Amino acid sequence: MRHEQLEQLSDGELVACCRDTADDKAFNVLYARYRLQLFSYLNRLLPRDRSLVNDFAQQVWIRAARNWHQYTDKQLLLAWLCTIAHNLVMDHYRKVKNREMLEIHENILSTTLSPDEILEQENMQAKLRQCIEKLPEAQKEIVQLRAEGLSFKEIAGKRGISINTALGRMRYATANLRKMLNELE
Repeated sequence: MRHEQLEQLSDGELVACCRDTADDKAFNVLYARYRLQLFSYLNRLLPRDRSLVNDFAQQVWIRAARNWHQYTDKQLLLAWLCTIAHNLVMDHYRKVKNREMLEIHENILSTTLSPDEILEQENMQAKLRQCIEKLPEAQKEIVQLRAEGLSFKEIAGKRGISINTALGRMRYATANLRKMLNELE
């Protein structure tokens, strides 16, 4: 198929070409379609580390190529690629002790904030902790496990629930926290 014809195909059709016939031209069309958006997403996840962004971008495309069979037309391809990127970055942070990196980052931030901003931030964190304590137990548990750095897949396995249940509880927890915080203001 010619390049112009491939560009007219939907993401699902292009993925099928990649999956079924390992079509490099179809892959190149997908790459051109989503390369910049994927780089932008990775830049937000990995600020100030261009070399890691490039490494992860390559890893995302390699992982996608190995797992085309897992993609369904019901998903947006960009969302699927960003999920792969997110999981790779989170795995990386876990490997390099995410907590230490966050503490360093918080120390850097605290030196750039004014005393009033620091106080306001501490007050907001205290309010958030109070609101988390008021959540139903199932929602509170999901929020706490996510704060510890566990993925939804890990939470589901640990709690013996489906990933969708874990995601749903987090969605309800987030909505409840927003509501409670708005009521406090």
